[in-house]
Amino acid sequence: MGLEAGYLITISKGISEVCADEVESITNVSPEIGDNILRIKLDIDKLYRLIIWGRTIHKVIHILDENEFKDLDDIASRIANLDLKEFGLNGSFALRTSRYGSHDFTSLDANRVVGAAVYNALEKSGYNVHVDLNDPDVEYVLRIVGDKYTFGVNLVGESLHIRRYRVYNHPASIKTSLAAAMIYLSGFWEEPFIDPMAGGGTIPIEAALYRYRIAPGLFRDVHPLINLPYYDESIYFKVREDAYEQRVKEPLDIDIIYNDISTRYMKGAIRNAESAGVYEYIKFFSYDARELSKYIGDLVDGIAVFNPPYGIRMTRKEVLAELYDDVISELKILGIRKVIVITSEYRLLKNALLDNEFEIYKHLNVLHGKLTTHIVCSRL
Repeated sequence: MGLEAGYLITISKGISEVCADEVESITNVSPEIGDNILRIKLDIDKLYRLIIWGRTIHKVIHILDENEFKDLDDIASRIANLDLKEFGLNGSFALRTSRYGSHDFTSLDANRVVGAAVYNALEKSGYNVHVDLNDPDVEYVLRIVGDKYTFGVNLVGESLHIRRYRVYNHPASIKTSLAAAMIYLSGFWEEPFIDPMAGGGTIPIEAALYRYRIAPGLFRDVHPLINLPYYDESIYFKVREDAYEQRVKEPLDIDIIYNDISTRYMKGAIRNAESAGVYEYIKFFSYDARELSKYIGDLVDGIAVFNPPYGIRMTRKEVLAELYDDVISELKILGIRKVIVITSEYRLLKNALLDNEFEIYKHLNVLHGKLTTHIVCSRL
């Protein structure tokens, strides 16, 4: 058990409630939901569990200071006087600024002015530091929303959605955190599970990682927070060891099915599954998703989660509408009772689901990259 501190967690826009539920399931603490972020107070051991087990979250930031401000010099003055002995080290650092609202300065201005203040605070705290914007040893974060700012230190390095098992990159791959959120929304645990248009395999791989209790944080050797004096690395490695021991080590009698019409994509997905250590838990097929019932046995009471083409490269929307309808119809023939889909073409998907007697019970507007998309949850 360690000291309790405040943390800011970054997430994808539109899935905050899913992320909050996951965070609470890991930590037994209910976070406060904000705009694309969660806020939470945690003991250190719970923080470690969150970082190692979190599937839907991105960065975890230890909040060092926050307040209202008048101008950039006001923020810089406060940060320059912070004691960073527990939250710094000798070496390189960077400041990343995100800004929301109207201001008379840019994010680059904030990086320049406040970055100099961070440098001064680190020097006064006894550290010999230099700036490295590309690969810093420590990354500090400045979040400005309206007339308020939050300053903290990033504890995880690159976003946690970068799992590091992906050795093959599909041209339209889904972010792992969104895939994990869709799996949570599906309620998958014991049912047959299929992604009929699986591309690089992210969704079935994430389903296997979830069902076999493989903590995504274990794909990293360490997280950078252990370099900060505030954090006890012995507790961190004990939490990692506990997570490793919680894996389900033998194959379960549960179908997790990958399918994609492209054998080239399937070969790439197999490489990803092997890298993730879940190849033996997934069945791989390469068929036309509109003809699955010819080749795959019944999936009674099963779940389908997928990320179909959005039509960005298609000029004929009627082709996409027909594709959606045919695939949903085929899933119904297979015995699928729940369908969870992410697409930018909500109207086309809605029509296909309703035409096949699926009821839509949840609809989330989600930002996937720079594209506004929709996660649609439906059931018979």
